[in-house]
Amino acid sequence: MTTLKNQITDVLKATMRAKEMSKLTVIRGLQAAIKQIEIDERKELDDVQVLAVIEKQIKQRKDSIKAYEGANRQDLASKEQAEIEVISQFLPAAMTEDELDSIIAQAITAQEATSMKDMGKVMNSLRPLIAGRADPAQVSAKIKAKLA
Repeated sequence: MTTLKNQITDVLKATMRAKEMSKLTVIRGLQAAIKQIEIDERKELDDVQVLAVIEKQIKQRKDSIKAYEGANRQDLASKEQAEIEVISQFLPAAMTEDELDSIIAQAITAQEATSMKDMGKVMNSLRPLIAGRADPAQVSAKIKAKLA
């Protein structure tokens, strides 16, 4: 079974052979971020932890897009968007709205959540299930709507 890190390395090699320089830079940056955490924490990251790094990279770029659009720099915003698309290929398939609603309902029942006070418990129980497959902000909004 190939790990997420191996997949990233394979795509990096293919990108090098194809001489796609803009993509290559993004994938190298992703790989460097993963390596940096492994060095800092002195351990090899598993797929879940690599997924967290990928999500963090995407979130940073989304924040940059907002800043660039606020500064009326569409050229830089579209560059960041292109980088998100390159990095997103390593994420698992996104959850459908129905799947998301279903696991949120199950989590609320399992955690016996009745009010907004229980929001944290529900969100924490869902984190491993939605990792890389759903936007945490969207999930949070759905939970709020159900508990309100």
